Amino acid sequence: MNATELKELRKAVKKLLDQADERVVRMVHAMLKADAAHMKSLYALTPDQEAILEKRMEQYKKGQMNERVE
Repeated sequence: MNATELKELRKAVKKLLDQADERVVRMVHAMLKADAAHMKSLYALTPDQEAILEKRMEQYKKGQMNERVE
């Protein structure tokens, strides 16, 4: 789907949602909320990855990024 088609689909969904009853609005809200949580979990760092990132950020701030991080 290209950007124009996606834009038109979003407009159509918004229009239908504006006319939908409470049950449908609640279902759509639940689906979108679940999808957002799923997407967030795909990009969440593990505790080990967070520790590595913090260590590298400190090295970056100190100008030590040419050194290898272990």
